[in-house]
Amino acid sequence: MSALHRFRFSRFTRILATTLAGALMLFTGLLSTGALASFRLIPIEMDMEPSGRGATQIFRVENDGKDPVAIDVKVMARGMDQDGQDVLTDAEDSFAIVPEQIILQPGENQSIRVQWSGDPKPAKELPFRLVAEQLPIDLGGTPVQGGQVKLLVKYVASLYVVPEGAKPKLTVVSAGPKPATAPATGTVMEVVVRNDGTSRQVMRDLEVTAQVNGKTVTLRKEQLTGMVGENVLAGVTRRFHIPWPADLPQGPATVTLSVP
Repeated sequence: MSALHRFRFSRFTRILATTLAGALMLFTGLLSTGALASFRLIPIEMDMEPSGRGATQIFRVENDGKDPVAIDVKVMARGMDQDGQDVLTDAEDSFAIVPEQIILQPGENQSIRVQWSGDPKPAKELPFRLVAEQLPIDLGGTPVQGGQVKLLVKYVASLYVVPEGAKPKLTVVSAGPKPATAPATGTVMEVVVRNDGTSRQVMRDLEVTAQVNGKTVTLRKEQLTGMVGENVLAGVTRRFHIPWPADLPQGPATVTLSVP
């Protein structure tokens, strides 16, 4: 397996874990056989306005399993570290959620009203996570047989309070060579990016050029594994590791990027 393929595999496993945890659902416990109580949260991303009618939005949960399910709903303020991992803190005082706890019978659905009650004129976009989590409560569904453990479902949706005129502004702070992190080998380019704007930037359709000692290369999409599709929240600094371009000498680099 080439160094590039090893790097991509390592990156893929991190993205897969983040996607399952941050966008869709987490399962807790072990599954052998038997019925699974489950539910869905719709949608998994929502923008809100800080005031007016847009400050109230509706989520929905649906029980598509065979057993009743108890669900707890809460909102957490969302920070982000340099590697893109969430740093969550309590945001109970910033939202009114109705209802906060729900019991759904099989086939039932329930609307959840989420209302922003914080700053009506925030200086920048405010990111949150809406968490809908199954509670470990016995509601008299399908009996659990010996050796079986029911799985608990947890959805973590993205929620943003977006002031009028909010825009992202990405700045490349630094770029240069760094040893790859195991199991990848060789050298990667570490690119440090800061969002000086007032809204998040999801780096889809990313265009990147890099220059070292007068040599300039334009990186193709497949060379940007580790950056394309990543989210940089307003006011956050992120670091990214991408394979070092084979046709670029190693050394401190001048990197420019744009998101059409």
